[in-house]
Amino acid sequence: MRNSADAAAQMACGAARCEEVIAALEEAIRRQPADALRLYQLGLCYGGGCRAHSLTSPLMAAEYLKRALNQASAGGLLRASILDALGNTRIRCGDRQRDAALRDAIACHTEASGIYRAAGNFDDWARTQFNLGNSCCELSEATGEDHWGEAVSHYEKALEVRTRKRDPERYAAVLENLGTAYRRLPGTASAENVKKAIACYRLALRACPQATHPARNAALENNLGNAFLSMPATAGVAAGRNARLALWHFNHALRIQAAGKHECAYGITQYNRAQAYLRLAGSRGRNAEAALDCLEDAYAVFDQCGERRYAELAKKQLAQIGRGP
Repeated sequence: MRNSADAAAQMACGAARCEEVIAALEEAIRRQPADALRLYQLGLCYGGGCRAHSLTSPLMAAEYLKRALNQASAGGLLRASILDALGNTRIRCGDRQRDAALRDAIACHTEASGIYRAAGNFDDWARTQFNLGNSCCELSEATGEDHWGEAVSHYEKALEVRTRKRDPERYAAVLENLGTAYRRLPGTASAENVKKAIACYRLALRACPQATHPARNAALENNLGNAFLSMPATAGVAAGRNARLALWHFNHALRIQAAGKHECAYGITQYNRAQAYLRLAGSRGRNAEAALDCLEDAYAVFDQCGERRYAELAKKQLAQIGRGP
C-alpha cells in the first residue's frame, strides 16, 4: 500500500470491515482520482464479491469499474481484470434492460479473454470463456435470439483448460452447461444434439460423484431426465422408452433431494417428473394420477419458495388436466 489511507484499507479488509475499506479507498481516490488500481479495488468492494455488507451496490460497483477502465492501459492485465469484474457486475445489476446488460457483459468478457490469452493466462482465459458461454445462454433465454451455438463454442474452448485431471469440479460445471447448450441448439440435427447433451451430462456425473457433490449430482440427473424428454418424437415405443429413462433420472434426483424437500430444486424435479408421467399416461390412469400428484407437490413447493412463475406453470397445467391446487 502506498500511503496511510491504503494501509488503513488493507487493515480493515483483513478484519472484514468492508465499510471502512470503502471509506479509506474513497479518501485515497479523492487525492488521486485517476488511480485505476484503487478505482478497481473500490468497484470490487462495492460489488460485495468477498462478502455481503451494508454498502453493497452493483450499480456503484459498475460506476467505479467504468472509471477504472477509462484510466487503465490498453492491453494490460489490470484492464483485463477490470473488464472481467465489470462484465460480472453488469449481469448482477438487475436493471430492466436485461438484454443490454448481457450484451455489455459479453463485450467486456470478450476483450478480457483476448488479453488473458495473449498474456498466456490460460486459467483466466478459460474462466472468461465459461462466463461468455453463460451470458450467451442467458441472452438466448432473455431475447429469444439464437446464441446457443456461440455458447457451445465458448464452453468447448473452456474445456481446453478445465480438464477432469486439473479441476474436476469446474470441468463438470462446464460440461453441465455445455450439455444444456447442446440440448437447446435449434436445427434439423436435434436428435444428435440431444445425444451430445446426454454424453456431456454423463461425463460430468463421473467427475462429480454423489457422495461428494450431492447437489450437482442431483442437478445433472435432472438435466439427463430433461434431455431424454427433449429427444424428438419418433415411434411410440421409442418415445415411451425415453419417457421411462427420464423418469429413472428424475427419481434418482429426488432421492438425493429428499433431505431438502421444500427447496425449489425439489419442486423443479417434481414438475419435470410430471411431464414424463404425462408422456406415459395414454389410457393408463395410474400414470396420469402420478403426474397430478407430482404437479401438486411442485406447486406447493414453488408457492412456499416464492417462485411465482413456476407456481403459475404448475397451477395452469393442473387446471388443464382437471385438478386445481
